[in-house]
Amino acid sequence: MQASVLPPINEDPDSGRAAHLVATGDFNRDGIADIISAGPHVLSILLGKKDGTFQFAGSHRLNGDEPRALVVRDFNGDGNLDVIVGDEGGTIAEFAGNGKGELSAIGDVARVDSVVSIAAGAFTQDHKLDLIVSDQNSNSAIVLLGAGDGTFRQTWSFELPRKGKEYRLAAVDFNGDGIADIVITSDDDEGNYEVMLGMGNGTFTYAPQLSHLKDPNSYCPT
Repeated sequence: MQASVLPPINEDPDSGRAAHLVATGDFNRDGIADIISAGPHVLSILLGKKDGTFQFAGSHRLNGDEPRALVVRDFNGDGNLDVIVGDEGGTIAEFAGNGKGELSAIGDVARVDSVVSIAAGAFTQDHKLDLIVSDQNSNSAIVLLGAGDGTFRQTWSFELPRKGKEYRLAAVDFNGDGIADIVITSDDDEGNYEVMLGMGNGTFTYAPQLSHLKDPNSYCPT
């Protein structure tokens, strides 16, 4: 069953940001979608039942109080879904699934200045899952290459379009070469998006023919 991330819920009226992030995936491999929820200081899992209800299955403490990104994929290659949570303070924590609806805290896979968004995809020819992080404080997108065992190493970064804005990332193979590419968007720039094509070595190059900018001269990443 394909994991998916749902829109944020319970928006904080003071900050305008989501109090909880929610994603779905089959964590106990019974063919029924389960729910994973990240809120201030806590990550919770609810297992889906055949009648459409959910049963609380446990929780883990998160070090940060404002999770901003939640990614569900099999990062260690054991066939079970794992979870990565990115916090506004820059902590990126990993939790490994055992296929029985239980998660184990692995620890922090990386620390950056801040986290706005995280996307997962195969950015190199080894086709192992990698991560790319949108970091508002450093105004950069940071690439973390995965070893296939749940560990990651920071390798490369590039500047995001404009300082002070929050940019969100998604990873998709736009040109059909088997390497994940990325699209960069911002809630403040409605209708604008930039596409960066993966080069197969964990780096990306700007693709103006696939991008849409109201002012094409406003941004030309390198």
